[in-house]
Amino acid sequence: MSMNFGLGAAVSGLRANQKALEVTGHNVANLGTVGYSRQSAIMASSVPRQIGNWVVEMGVDVQEIRQIRHLFNDNIYRTQSNNLGYWETRNKAIEDLQQILGEPLTKGFQAALNNFWDAFQELSKAPESLTIRALVKQRADSLVNYLNHVGSQLNKLQADLNNELKLRIEEVNEITEKIAELNVKIMSAEAAGNKPNDYYDQRNLLVDRLSTLLNAETYLNVDGSMDILVGGHYLVSRGEYYELAAVPNADLSHFYKPVLRTTAGDIDLEVGQGIIRGLLEARGEVNGAKGNYDNGTPNTTADITIAIDASDTSGSYLNNVRNQVNNLINDLKSRGLDYNIRLVVYGNEADPADPLVITNCGKDIDLLLDGIPTTPSSNNANNFEKVVNAIAGHNYPKDANKYLLVFTNESINGDEELTDDTTFSNYLSKLQSLGMTVSVATDPAYHTVGNGTEKGWNYLTENTGGKLYTLDGTTNFQSLFENISSDINLDVNTKMASIPDNLNIISSVRKQLNALINIMAREVNRIHSSGITLNGNAGGNFFEAIEGSRPMELGNIKLSDDLKDVNNIVAGFEDANGDNRIALLIADLRNKDLMRGNGKVLSLDTYYQYIILQVGNKGYEAQTMVESYQNLVKQADDIRQSVMGVSLDEEMTNMIKFKYAYNANSKVINVVDQMLETILFRLGA
Repeated sequence: MSMNFGLGAAVSGLRANQKALEVTGHNVANLGTVGYSRQSAIMASSVPRQIGNWVVEMGVDVQEIRQIRHLFNDNIYRTQSNNLGYWETRNKAIEDLQQILGEPLTKGFQAALNNFWDAFQELSKAPESLTIRALVKQRADSLVNYLNHVGSQLNKLQADLNNELKLRIEEVNEITEKIAELNVKIMSAEAAGNKPNDYYDQRNLLVDRLSTLLNAETYLNVDGSMDILVGGHYLVSRGEYYELAAVPNADLSHFYKPVLRTTAGDIDLEVGQGIIRGLLEARGEVNGAKGNYDNGTPNTTADITIAIDASDTSGSYLNNVRNQVNNLINDLKSRGLDYNIRLVVYGNEADPADPLVITNCGKDIDLLLDGIPTTPSSNNANNFEKVVNAIAGHNYPKDANKYLLVFTNESINGDEELTDDTTFSNYLSKLQSLGMTVSVATDPAYHTVGNGTEKGWNYLTENTGGKLYTLDGTTNFQSLFENISSDINLDVNTKMASIPDNLNIISSVRKQLNALINIMAREVNRIHSSGITLNGNAGGNFFEAIEGSRPMELGNIKLSDDLKDVNNIVAGFEDANGDNRIALLIADLRNKDLMRGNGKVLSLDTYYQYIILQVGNKGYEAQTMVESYQNLVKQADDIRQSVMGVSLDEEMTNMIKFKYAYNANSKVINVVDQMLETILFRLGA
């Protein structure tokens, strides 16, 4: 009986070591297989049997074929791969952007701009010369051609990034579908008591790739399946997967954003770091509709609400305001600004309880003029609260540059002294919530203080970025309205050139370049149109938009059709020979501090150099981060491979060990066989 048990133990050893040799062979065969995790046959002593007073050892069992892999190492590797994917995407986009801009400064936009200024400098030396005028036109043509080329290249780069985003979202769906299918196979194998290690390897390889695309959180279940969450939402839950979709990120936009498709509707998905986040930021997380301000189209529209206090007992300023409104509009036009005018008159209500009505005049100046009273009201119910409430209840375009121009000879609440600071704060908060810039023309007595202890108008103007103007018997109304127009233009330009810090790449650079181009072109036009042509005619615009419904910007700027005749290029204010003042003013624009934004006051040239410096700094940062994360990924993978990777030396050692163990067990079987033969045949003889 004991010999039979000894024979059984040897047979179990034979089988166990044969299995171990098979596992070793499998490891060696997959030495170069990407994503393969080495396996090991885990042996344990078989459960002994008790026969009478004897405990009989039963040999060895292979408990499992274990995959040698540490989840902790996987998580570190995937985290670093996720960051690397993000920075590689940013770095590639910045490299492409630098190629488009064509810098250093000796070529590209800076060179074209310098040539343009130099041409006007030459014209100032010979203001009657047709040859120099032809040079000005040729240099200007080169400038606008370059700008339009850059615009088309940026459009193409954004479109390429947008298409790449869609492909990567589709790749996520392919990966999650395969992971869900593998989960089903793994759960089935685990339920049958098997270890589907090769399925585990396939799944882990897919998760590695998924982690470079977005920030995927993984959770292992007891049945062997893996759940995957992104942004708090399931992409994979056991055998189920949930699709992402690339959908337009706004009405009329051709830019995509990732959403999670559910039965309840699409859910915006926060993808975290990774390639997809890198693509979104490189392209710009903005509305891609044509002419959208988010994607860089300059906002040159001033939405102006004129509030007129008609309760003034003298009414001396009412007709002056009426007479100068046209000058305000014409000056805004000369500065290249679009406009929308609204009117609200207060202090002349038939009943002080009546609400005020804002008249949207648009561009209809006659409607505006008809609404301005010619004589003052006899009542003094000029409560500014009603103006604030009317404005707060009015619908304004979402992205409008909003301005409130108040004309009054009274303090904020007129004859009704207001001492409650809470009410003033409410006025201010309502106006600030609308993004309203408040400017006030009033008696200097009310600039900083009102009636009694009432706050002055400066409380509203200073806290909304507006201005205070003097309105009294000495006021030159023409100068007043010119100053108002100039200040509105300056504010529009400042908002245009103020680009908040963000991670967007192409859209942010497009905004900065378009601000520079638009402000430059409008200022050139203003100066050029104020002079006289060589033929003695009034000068016109030098630049104009290709598509008139949009402002001048990259891809939408050309020379005025009038300049086909170079006689229409203006050099001076007068028809007199030698008048070069216009040419000098335009040439000197390169040194004028026209670019105001983000706390900086810069010339056109310096602002462009600042843009290039920013792009260079972002490129350096991205390249540095790529190199850093490449090292971190390599270190993490080296640590991971030291555990899961196949070592040929180790496998050869194991092969020899298991071979000797196999041979030893076979010898035990031979010895037991000989012993049985002796007992059965020789002793019996």
